[in-house]
Amino acid sequence: MKNKAATVIAFALVLLLSFPFIYAHLNRKPATTTTASDDTAHQPGSVQFAIANPPQIEQAQLGKVQSNKVYYRNKVVVLIYHHIDAKEEAGLVISPERFASELDMLLSRGYHVISLDQLRDFLNGGSVPDNAVLITFDDGYESVHQYALPELQKRHMPAVAFAIVKYVGQKLGNLKYYGWDAAREMATANLITQSHTYNLHNFGFLANGKNGPLLNGPLKGQSLSDYRNMVYLDLKRSREEIESQLQQPVYALALPFGAAGQIAIQAAIDAGFKLVFTTRYGVVTRQSNPLALPRVNAGSPAITPARLDALIQATAGVNSHPQEQLKQPQNHQLKVASKKTK
Repeated sequence: MKNKAATVIAFALVLLLSFPFIYAHLNRKPATTTTASDDTAHQPGSVQFAIANPPQIEQAQLGKVQSNKVYYRNKVVVLIYHHIDAKEEAGLVISPERFASELDMLLSRGYHVISLDQLRDFLNGGSVPDNAVLITFDDGYESVHQYALPELQKRHMPAVAFAIVKYVGQKLGNLKYYGWDAAREMATANLITQSHTYNLHNFGFLANGKNGPLLNGPLKGQSLSDYRNMVYLDLKRSREEIESQLQQPVYALALPFGAAGQIAIQAAIDAGFKLVFTTRYGVVTRQSNPLALPRVNAGSPAITPARLDALIQATAGVNSHPQEQLKQPQNHQLKVASKKTK
């Protein structure tokens, strides 16, 4: 009996002394269990990555919050682009990377890119989303098909390309213009082609004694009726050729160098155009003249995404100190076109 009692007491003492260790083991956190997957998950590099993530998440969340912000209503800011190339040039040529970053800014900041049809309907009394933006390209360069189209497609953004119809599919110097097959591919992605004249994108010696855009007035020695007929036939041909090739309506004209006289504007109306775009700085409202629509030059290397954001808001009247419109070199297309037209 004495031996049994001693054994029981000894066993009880062992249990009592072991209790703290058993308790600690039972309450140990599972994360410290050394399995292969947990070892990988808790490597120092993974810890550093987790620490580096919050600023990116914070930035994404900030963008999400901003995407719900209303900067302006019942207005459309129309952006102008021209050529996209790895080698940027002042005024009119930006890199594919810059273009993509500007589109990303439009998304993250809550701008809504609309189609040309939506702008037309808006001017006729319809509605547009808040923070509305229309993207346009002048001249019809192949770079619009090569670089702009895939970036716009990724983001499901519509756009308008104003082509010099005579140059479609041609190469002038080292500049190539997209062809009709490319235009059809673009149209399926809602990047539609409209007119930048058939072959009046040039300067000439005008009757007023100045060298200026052909749509500004009659050439020296040309009668008003001959001038009006020249412009009418050119614009009508541009519209009919695009419609024939693409089987889509053409009702918008972008003025070469953003300028035209009243005779040319009336000829455009007679040729079937409903909307005419200039390069004058401003925002489109329901009260805007559809035959003198303003636009903002966004296709300059001087434009950063942040600056474009500020420029759009200034144009729409959001900022109290509007930024000056970046001017585009007026003779850019002249240098290209003169080689072909002389």
